[in-house]
Amino acid sequence: MNKYVAFVILLMISVLIGSNVFLSFVVAPVLFSNFDKIAAGSIMQLIFPYYFKINWILGIVIYTIIGVLSFKDKEIVKSLKWFLVSIGAIVILNMAQDRSLLPMAQSIQKNQYVQALEEKQNEKAKVLYSQFSTVHKVSSFVNITTMILEIFLLYNFLSFLKFSRNKL
Repeated sequence: MNKYVAFVILLMISVLIGSNVFLSFVVAPVLFSNFDKIAAGSIMQLIFPYYFKINWILGIVIYTIIGVLSFKDKEIVKSLKWFLVSIGAIVILNMAQDRSLLPMAQSIQKNQYVQALEEKQNEKAKVLYSQFSTVHKVSSFVNITTMILEIFLLYNFLSFLKFSRNKL
């Protein structure tokens, strides 16, 4: 594998990990500790569509690069089998977040929960908050899963590079 191609793949994996860690452990805590839940949630809902799209697009680009490299070197797919499975899972999980979990959360928070609060419908607001909490828990679990997969990607790719160092 060309060292420049390896660098680009490592850079993209690093962006995946860095954006996940930064959003999860810096942006979200800062927003929720400095703004009320509704304002912080609204800001996060502005960020999430870009975050999820960038992640699944990067995953597809990495997958495509490996696919193109496999035309020249058939062994690369065998060597990176679990890497490819993991990148595929990351793409699918980010698409699921982008296309299903995020719209559900937005619908509950923006359209229903805020309106119930404004109309002083406390029981309805509690039910909607419970629904939102369920979606949020699933989304958080998916996010942690993708973070673990991203770390595995980095480890797996670095191991591959170390093993095939003489080809660079």
